[in-house]
Order: sequence, then C-alpha cells, then structure tokens
Amino acid sequence: MEFEICTDGSVHVTVHSVHGEEYERMLDSQGTPRSYLGRKLRQEYEEELWHVAECCFVPDAFKEDMTLRIIDHIRNTYGDELEFLWRKFPENAIVRRRDKKKWYAALLVVPRFKLTGDSEERVEILNLRVCPDDLEHLVDNRSRFPGYHMNKKNWATFCLDGSIPFDELTTRLETSYRLVRK
Repeated sequence: MEFEICTDGSVHVTVHSVHGEEYERMLDSQGTPRSYLGRKLRQEYEEELWHVAECCFVPDAFKEDMTLRIIDHIRNTYGDELEFLWRKFPENAIVRRRDKKKWYAALLVVPRFKLTGDSEERVEILNLRVCPDDLEHLVDNRSRFPGYHMNKKNWATFCLDGSIPFDELTTRLETSYRLVRK
C-alpha cells in the first residue's frame, strides 16, 4: 500500500496484491469492492489511512476562541492533552487525569438543537464534573445545561461561545479535575 498525501489535503493510494494486481481492478465503476478480498483491502486501507492521520496530523476540530483558550489552559495547568477517541465523531475529545486515567473534561461539537432544540448551528461545548448539589442552581438551559451525553447528576455542559466568562470556566475545570481525583 502506497500513500501519497498532497499539500492540498488530497490522498492518493495504490494497493498492490502479492501478484502485482492493482486494487482499483478489484472495484466496480462506483468504487465498491467486488469481492471479499476487495472488501478486506478497503477495510485495511481505511485502517491505514486512520493510522496515518493519527500519527501525522494534529486534529483541527475546535475553532472558537474560548475553546482554544480552554485547551491552552488545560495543557499549561495540568499538562494533559486532548484524546480523540471516536473515529465516528472526530470533533469530540476528552481530557483525563494522567494519575487516575479518569476523564475530567470532554470537548464536543454538537448541533445547538441537541441542547436547546432551536437551531442546526454547531456549537462547541465543554462537559465537566460538578458537585451534584451545585447542579440545580447552575443550569440555566441557555449556556449551562445538564451534562450532554453524560450522567446528568454529576456532569454539566457549558457552551464555549463566549457567553460564559473564561474565569468561571477555569474555576469549574479545576473543580472537575479535583472531583475525579477520588
């Protein structure tokens, strides 16, 4: 398998069988594998392409200034890096403590309607652990929500669209970091 990754982001791949046959001959006119071997080669190709992407490229999922500030804060304060765990959702990442291997933050990009039900606009959010007693007065269902895709008793979701001050987010991040220490 030979990969050529061009500066414009395009990828050209040539796959040769042990008999010298090129992979393209195992595809129909729509690029669908014709045989079991063709399907296995396609699967191997996709796996290798993911491996190349993971090893050679820095994910560029987050665009909001607040999100980028939070990421820098996490790196500078805790020394932790984002982990992109889901190939199906390449815009979603988690952050975990190195000592306990437990998540203390998740950064996600979701349609706003998943939070408020009112817009297809994509919004960057931060999921953090919170004290269960604080959750009730914290949630306003505008910029602060019960944890999206998390345990709604222990996690809260914060929009990173600038509606919440940076200092509040870093304070809540510190709380989340401490809460997963246990």
